[in-house]
Order: sequence, then C-alpha cells, then structure tokens
Amino acid sequence: MRRGAGITIGIGFNMQDAMNSIAKAFPKNKFAIVDVDVTGLKNKPKNVEGLLFREQQAGYLVGYAAGLWAKSHGGKVVGSIGGQKIPPVDRYIAGFQFGAKKSDPGIQTLNAYSQDFVNQAKCKEAALNQIAQGADVVFQVAGGCGLGVLDAAHEKNVLGIGVDADQGYLGPWVMTSALKKVDIAVSTSIEQAKNGKLKGGVNVQYGANINGVGYGNWSSKIPASIKSAVAAQFKLLKAGKIRGIPTTVK
Repeated sequence: MRRGAGITIGIGFNMQDAMNSIAKAFPKNKFAIVDVDVTGLKNKPKNVEGLLFREQQAGYLVGYAAGLWAKSHGGKVVGSIGGQKIPPVDRYIAGFQFGAKKSDPGIQTLNAYSQDFVNQAKCKEAALNQIAQGADVVFQVAGGCGLGVLDAAHEKNVLGIGVDADQGYLGPWVMTSALKKVDIAVSTSIEQAKNGKLKGGVNVQYGANINGVGYGNWSSKIPASIKSAVAAQFKLLKAGKIRGIPTTVK
C-alpha cells in the first residue's frame, strides 16, 4: 500500500482482504483501493473509496483495431490471454472481443487464462497456441506474465497489444496498448483527501468520458486508416454513443 496526503491507497484486486481488515482497524483514516468494488468488501467499510475503471472501453478500442488489422491482412482470428479470471481482466477481454467483432463481424476470438501474472513462459505458450490457430493479433491481460505474449508476437511476426500502461517501447510488434489511467485516479483521490472531499463506502468509475481509459501510441506498422477509425470510436465512447459493451467473458 502507498500513503500520501492523509490517505492510504491499495493497488490491486489481490489486496482487498488486507484493505478490508486495515480499514476496520483504523476507522478514522481514509483509504482508496484500485480495482476493487468496495461495496462488496466483507466489512462494508465507510472509509474506503473504490477506484474502478471501465477496462471494457479500453479493450473495445484495441479490439476494434485488432479486428481491422486482421481483416486488412486476410485474417479471421484474434486472441487474448488473461492472467486470471477476475473482474478487471475479464472487463478488458470482454471489451476486446466485442470491439473485434464490431469492426469485423466474421472474426473469431480466442481466449485463454495463464493462471499466472508473473511467469512469462506460461503466457508465451498460450499465445503461441493461439497464433498456431491463426491469430494475427494477441492481446495480453496478464501483467508481467503477459510480456511472454508480446514476445510470442515478435517471434512469430504477428502483432501484440499491451495492457494497463503503454508497452510500445518494446518494439513495433506492439500494435498499441489498452490503457487505464491509474495515475489520474490516484492523484484525484489524494487531492480529494487533502480537501476533505473523499467519499468512503462508494466507488468512483474512470471511463473514456473523463479520459480514465484509452489506448497508447501506435506501432509504425499501423496505417492511418486504422488509427483514424479507432480515434472515431474513442470519440463516440466519450460521448456515450457506444453502449452494450459486455463486462464478463462467457
């Protein structure tokens, strides 16, 4: 956990039990936690704010791009590899699949879970399997493990998509990245805590409408037509004109 300006911030779904306990032990303190629905915590703490993201929107944007890329190259398959089947991961993947099919209704979407957020070899193996099944683009939603997905894309001369932060620095085989602006959410919570305006017991949603999610820099391989098409979709998302993006993976 990180502390700043009178608030302690937990980062990640796996810290919910610790946050549940510490918030109960220090009821006069202020807390916030990323990727956790605080209304579902066991102790129902009133001093914790949940910082949630509409990852499905970021997933939608990169999925839309993946579908366009595959279609322009005669491909019919794109894939995703999640670390574990938990809500933030599934929101990304559900959006990705929806976006890919929005840009190419005939596309096939593959998905797998490595059950790991660290071991790159597990994610690489899953990605290589999808590439062998024809995936032209593979989306990593598995943290450090997901670097193996991007390595597989590089090795097999297809494109990979990064997650959370911009991973384009790895090379031109990274098409773009699905972003969630954790820095914006955290800095906003700190500022609210300083001003006595932090609301506990509720969640704050960060979506495209407030630039809480988006996509990263484009690979030099991506044509202007795809960039402009995705930019147009982002504009529609911000305006609330794209609805029905799922948040769960069946």
